[in-house]
Formats: sequence, C-alpha cells, structure tokens
Amino acid sequence: MITQRIRVGDYDCWALPDGDLIYPGSMLLPPEGNLPSEVLVPYTALLVDTGAAKVLVDTGAGALGPATGKLIGNLAASGFAPEDVDVVVLSHAHPDHIGDLSHFRNAVVTMTTAEFSFWMAGETDARLRANELYGIGALEHLMADSIRDHLAPAKDRIELIDGPTEVASGVLLFPAAGHTPGHAAVLVSSGRQQLLYVGDALIHPAQFENPAWISAFDLAPTQTVETRKALLDRAVADRCMLAAFHLPGAVGFAERRQSSYRWQPLCGVGTV
Repeated sequence: MITQRIRVGDYDCWALPDGDLIYPGSMLLPPEGNLPSEVLVPYTALLVDTGAAKVLVDTGAGALGPATGKLIGNLAASGFAPEDVDVVVLSHAHPDHIGDLSHFRNAVVTMTTAEFSFWMAGETDARLRANELYGIGALEHLMADSIRDHLAPAKDRIELIDGPTEVASGVLLFPAAGHTPGHAAVLVSSGRQQLLYVGDALIHPAQFENPAWISAFDLAPTQTVETRKALLDRAVADRCMLAAFHLPGAVGFAERRQSSYRWQPLCGVGTV
C-alpha cells in the first residue's frame, strides 16, 4: 500500500490508503457491469496541508474488515500524527468513512447538515435495524452500529454546513448529494491547480465509461447519476485532478470520451 504525495499549487496533499475490503460484485454495479462475484475495493482518504491547516477528508474504516484500519499508520508514514489534523471533513457517514473518527479528537469535524440529520434520525436507525433502508441485510445493522459508535460520540464538535463552505483556505466543501442525502465533495485550490475529491460519487472505474451505472449503496439513484456527471464535467472542464475514496490509483484525471469519460490514474507519480 503506497501513500501518494501530490502537489496542488502551494499545497501538499497525501492520498492515504486505509486498506481494502471484499464486496459482492452485484452490490457495486448492475448486472451489465459483468463483475466477478467478489471484488476487492480499495479505501483511500485524503490529507491536505495548506501550511496553515491540515485537513483530513474521511477517516477510513477502522476495524471494519481484516485488511482495513491502515490510515493512522499511513498518516504517520507521511510525517503526521492524528493530533496534527485541524479539520476532519466527512464526505458522508457510511462506516468506511467514519471508522477512525475518534482518533482525531483535536480536530473540528465538518459535514453537511443534511447528512448528519439523516443518519442521526430515529427513523433512519429504525429502518436500518429492520433492513428496510437498502435491503442488504446484516450490512444495515453494521451501518446503524457505526453511527452509534463513531458519529454520535463526536456530535458536540461537529460543525454543519448547508452550502459551499471554505473549511480552510483553498479547501471548499460543497454538497454533492445522491449516494447519501448529504453526501459532499471537496475542491482543493491553490494557484492555478485544483484537486476535486468526489467521495463515493464514483466507486468503480467502469462508472466513467458508464456514468449511469449505480450501486446498491446509492440511496437516490437518479440524483447520484446527475451529481456524478456534474462532477466529472467539472473535472474535465477545469482539467483538475480527481480523487475518490474507492478508485484504484486514488488520484488521477477524468478525460472526455465522446458521450462518456475515461479514468486516468497518476500511476504512483510522487509517491513516498
């Protein structure tokens, strides 16, 4: 597992691997995606060092699986400790994004109001406990437990946003809903360079060529596709780097290909 160091203008960014987990292929793409029965899915968070502030986008899965929970070690390998992080941004509150939240006790935690309110609602918990939110069985109980164990204890230090908000100089958090009701993306800007972190708006490379393909985890399919296309169009138009939590290679570029797109990873350039 390699930690990537990426320069964005005057800012240093690190793609921090947290490990990986095996998913049923049928949960990731529709049948026409022709995925095998099991797919190894990478988890990669993003650290942004502006000089004045260190912003961590998503905290990884913690002890979710046998090969997850590598983020803290990779943070150390990049020269940082959890107490160095000033701001934690949560793209959304799925278990693989909030599992190590408790390690960052000195940080302000930021997420959208819509996301926090949805997952903290009693109705959402009840639907998860009854396997009625996604229809994916025991994974829904895991989601409910994760909210209880990781998000709820941090509620007193969470700052909620309702629209595009600069959480540090040049680090813009903005709503990108669909995957979850309050899913958010992050745009890092310095000088003439930008990096767009799209969270789980894209979870598999096949969705570049087939942006209408959704997963079992997309709560609002139509909105997910609209958001995905808007983010891809922005990345292509501005020629900014693109990062996502589950994409192999973690950081790269989106390229236009007729009516669809193409994923071009950086292939390890600038790794440490």
